[in-house]
Amino acid sequence: MVFKLIVATGTLIGVLAWVPVEVSAEQASAAEESAAGLLPTLKGAVGKPGAPNLPPLEQDFSPPEGLSALKRISYKIQSGDTLGNLFVRNGVSLQERKLWLQAIQKQLPLSAFRPGKEVQLYLSRASSPKAKEQLKAVEVEQNEDSILTWEKGTKGIVFSKREKPYDVELKTAGGVIETTLFEDGTRVGLSQTVLSQLADLFSWEIDFDKEVQKGDTFKVLYEDRSRKDSKNKPSLKILAAELVSAGQRYFAMYFEKEKGKGDYYDLDGRTLARAFLRFPLEFTNISSTFSHSRFHPILKIDRPHNGVDFAAGLGTPVRAVADGKILYAGWRKGGYGRMIEVEHESDYSSRYAHLQRVARGIRNGAPVKKGQIIGYVGKSGLTTGPHLHFEIYQNREYIDPLNFESPAEHQIEPALLKVFENRKQLFTAELAATPAS
Repeated sequence: MVFKLIVATGTLIGVLAWVPVEVSAEQASAAEESAAGLLPTLKGAVGKPGAPNLPPLEQDFSPPEGLSALKRISYKIQSGDTLGNLFVRNGVSLQERKLWLQAIQKQLPLSAFRPGKEVQLYLSRASSPKAKEQLKAVEVEQNEDSILTWEKGTKGIVFSKREKPYDVELKTAGGVIETTLFEDGTRVGLSQTVLSQLADLFSWEIDFDKEVQKGDTFKVLYEDRSRKDSKNKPSLKILAAELVSAGQRYFAMYFEKEKGKGDYYDLDGRTLARAFLRFPLEFTNISSTFSHSRFHPILKIDRPHNGVDFAAGLGTPVRAVADGKILYAGWRKGGYGRMIEVEHESDYSSRYAHLQRVARGIRNGAPVKKGQIIGYVGKSGLTTGPHLHFEIYQNREYIDPLNFESPAEHQIEPALLKVFENRKQLFTAELAATPAS
C-alpha cells in the first residue's frame, strides 16, 4: 500500500476542475492553462505520510480580505452577557446598536449567543487620539464548518456565510484481489466508506459478487478532508479509481462542470452516473437475493422474495436511489416493519423496509433527490437481524435490483474536453505510480 500526502487549504477539486457550463473558446483555453499550471505544484507537494513538503497550515480561520486591515477583538460570551452589552462595552452608539442587532437577528436569533459562543468584532482603527473607532463587521462561528459575517458598507449591513478552511490529504492505495474487494481493500487500509464508494462507481459496469476474481487489481486516489479539533469524522471522496478484472480495465474520475457539482466519468468522458443509484446504502454484504421462492427464516415457509437484503449495521444511512416523491413513510403490516416507498419517473418505484427510523422531513408527498438520506437501517418487522430489504418495481411488477439496468446520463461537452484531459493525465499518472501491493 502506498500513501502520498498533499496538504492544502480549500477545495482542490474546485481549483482543478471547475469551469462554467457555458464556455467560450477563450474561457476554455484559459481554464486549460490554469489547470495545466497547477500540475507541477501538485507534483511538488507530494511527500511522505507525516512529513509533507508544504509548511504547516495555519489552523485559525483568516478574516475576509476587506477585514484584515481592521482592528479585531475576539470575545467569548459569558454568563449574563448579551450581544447588545458587548456592543456597549466597545463604544457602539444606541442607534448603531439597533441597526446591528436588527441585521444580525434576521439570520441568527439573539438567543443563539449563549455563554461560550465566540464573537469577532472588527473596528476601524482610530486615525487620531480623538477619533472614535467604528464597528465595521461582526463574525460568529455557526458550527464546526461555517462562519457567519455581517459587514457594514455603502449599502448598509450585508450578511455572508463562508466555509472554514480545512486540511486536505490526497492518498493512493492499491491491492490485488485474493478473496473479495471489501476484505482485500480493508487489508490494505481502505475504509468501508471508500470501498463502498468504489463499489458504487463501477456497480453498473461489473458485478462485484460474481465477476470479480482472484488476481484482479484495484487502485484508488481519494481525498481526506478534515479540520483540526473537529468532532466530525473526516470526509472521504474518491477522485480517481481503476479496476482491472479478467484483463478488462475500468476507470473512473471525478470532474466538476459547475463549481460544487460533479460526476464520475470514464477515460472517454462518458459519465458513469445513471438516473438510479446501483445501491441504496453502504453495506457489508448481500445476505439474500431476489427469488421467486425462498424459505423464510421466521415463517418457515417458501414464499417469493421480491427484493434484495443488504446486511449493514444499525443506523446505517439509507439513500433514495433516484429523484422522486414519497408515497408512504411509516409502519406497514405484513413483515415490512418501518418502511418508505418512493415513486420515480418512467413508472418506477422503490421500497426500503425494516428501517430503524425515517429521516427528518421524510413524509408522504415530500420530494426527494437521488442520494438523499431518507432513513436508517434497522430490524423492524419480520427480520432476524439488522439489514435493509430493498425493492424496485415498474408498473407494479417487481424487478430484480441486481439485474436492473439504468442508462447513462450525459457526456463531457466538447468545450470542456481539454480541461478534462489535463485532469485525466494527472490522475492516471498518480494511479500508474501506485503499486497494486
